[in-house]
Amino acid sequence: MKEASVVAWDGPTRVFKWALVLVVIDGWISNKYGGGIPAWHKLNGYTALVLIVFRILWGFVGGSTARFGSFVAMPGKVMAYIADKKKFLGHNPLGGWMVLALLALVLAMATSGLFSGDEDRLIIDGPLAKTVSDAAVESATMWHRRIFTAIEIFVVVHVAANVIYALFSREPLIRAMITGRKPVDSYADMPAAEPGPWGRALACLGVAAFIVLAPIYIVGGRLL
Repeated sequence: MKEASVVAWDGPTRVFKWALVLVVIDGWISNKYGGGIPAWHKLNGYTALVLIVFRILWGFVGGSTARFGSFVAMPGKVMAYIADKKKFLGHNPLGGWMVLALLALVLAMATSGLFSGDEDRLIIDGPLAKTVSDAAVESATMWHRRIFTAIEIFVVVHVAANVIYALFSREPLIRAMITGRKPVDSYADMPAAEPGPWGRALACLGVAAFIVLAPIYIVGGRLL
């Protein structure tokens, strides 16, 4: 007999999550192996920025479990969750802060990349590198690398936490982010999610692309 389930994550939220995973992986690949194709890494950075801005917008107008108000908790609520370990349909209070940390790190990495450049500015030269001093470019480049290292650490912790939580709570977290559904249960946040419409998601994506690309083009005079 098929297990009863409810919607946990809407389609746009799931597409965003896996798209961001692919972008972070591709960012590493394009940096390591795409030295002769600088446009590859730049396009990767723009995509990361557009995705993050989309997620910020979606955090206010998206599905019920995607909204920041559903999972960004005050410290007291986080401590209460650690003590009682209630099940949440969306992100639990502790996981919610991990999500925010990852979003902030990717945003910082992609933003620093706009001002980064190699030593001679011949191969890698961020679109806004010419708008700041050489010292600022060196600093942005250094932080661009350090932030990626931090992302690697946070990703390992995030994946490990999800696997451990799934094993001990017998909750299919990873499967839910693929299928969008979880088993019916007494969740602490909501019994079922209200999905965000695809039309609204596409509108948010278009706005995000404009917010990211228009200023870069206007200030830097170019994108690639």
